[in-house]
Amino acid sequence: MTYKLLRHKDFTAEWEKLPSAIRDQFKKKLAKVIEQPHIPKNMLKGDLAGCYKIKLLKAGVRLVYQVKDDQVVILLITVGKRAD
Repeated sequence: MTYKLLRHKDFTAEWEKLPSAIRDQFKKKLAKVIEQPHIPKNMLKGDLAGCYKIKLLKAGVRLVYQVKDDQVVILLITVGKRAD
């Protein structure tokens, strides 16, 4: 089943700030995630429990998303450098 991508209201501004090379890397990873969004090793804990991450290690950037199975939707929440 293919999930539809939706963006949180603040996501677009953060996305546009990223260099195009970083956005392209995330797009490739998101193409895989829309087919299989539940990746146990990418589950987040703490304040972001119930969300998943995509990390670009060399760039030091991550994207956080939430899966809404009942709506067949992946909500893109935030993207940027990790803030502890």
